[in-house]
Amino acid sequence: MDRRDALRTFGRWGAGSLALTALAGLGPQRAAAAGALPLTVGIGGFTFAYLPLLTAKAAGFLDAEGLDVTFVNTGGGTNAMAATLGGSVDVCGLVMSDIILAASKGQKIKAFAPLMVQYASDAVISVKAAEKIGLTEKMPLAERMARLKGLTLAISGRGSGTDKLWRHLVMLGGLDPDRNVTLTVVKLDQMYAALKSGQIDGFNTTAPANNRAVEDGLAVWAARPSQGEVPGLENFLYTVLGAKPDVLASKADPIGRLVTGLAKGGALVRADPAKAGRLIQEQYFPQTDLGLVQKAVADQAATVSVPLAFTPGQFEQNRDFMLRFGDEVKQVAAADVMDTGWSRP
Repeated sequence: MDRRDALRTFGRWGAGSLALTALAGLGPQRAAAAGALPLTVGIGGFTFAYLPLLTAKAAGFLDAEGLDVTFVNTGGGTNAMAATLGGSVDVCGLVMSDIILAASKGQKIKAFAPLMVQYASDAVISVKAAEKIGLTEKMPLAERMARLKGLTLAISGRGSGTDKLWRHLVMLGGLDPDRNVTLTVVKLDQMYAALKSGQIDGFNTTAPANNRAVEDGLAVWAARPSQGEVPGLENFLYTVLGAKPDVLASKADPIGRLVTGLAKGGALVRADPAKAGRLIQEQYFPQTDLGLVQKAVADQAATVSVPLAFTPGQFEQNRDFMLRFGDEVKQVAAADVMDTGWSRP
């Protein structure tokens, strides 16, 4: 984590607003460049769910656009959504399904830029659990999922993208996610430690925590949606940047600059994953081995949206996936949740 960056995390809930406290040890905030336009971006944690965004910041593309971007680490998508709706941040990074669900409740946030266009949350289980249930990575996916019966699997929150993925996966194996496995809430940045300590048998999240668990010999891959192996989740619009319509209108200039810088970040990930990995490792993952980060970026590069534009069918695929878990989003339309006027080549 770069000490010059204005990275923040949630402290406590204030009366009608969010009280934000600086992460311990960050030191003084970096002074904004003269004339730079401030923009706050809420993210659920420093993970590869925001890979092109983190790369754009680390490579200096956002600064070059005349922006002073502050990342606010909300600890999860639910908090990022609340911060955006409450006005504590201008923009948020979310899974697309969260925006669709919000629309079904009358909460207006629109996705304006795609981040990851493959369901990039890969699932791992501990080596110990895999040996116990006889799971190997070479088994057909449905057989691997059928063997998860009885395991304790981590999710970041009820109804979250990680929750939906585990439910989808275990159902592919013919299991009932409410009866045959235990889904327990663990913060995203604590899942690796929880697996290592034996508190959970598996988790799904974006890189690099899952890649690290495999590389460290603690876990094996249970399912890899990011590699297109999960039916129904191929070429899936996973994470996006979103904002309230009034913010998109009132801050059109800085948001347009954000999108331009973001497009450059995604292009760098695709063209030179080793360089992108080095840049983000220095600023956001200093405790993770450089080689592992670079390998994980290369592994996930194809999931990054290039060009930076929505494509036909992405909304419908998301909504159809969500309808597997309830019909509350049935009446939501693409125009309710997507602003397609911010595309970049």
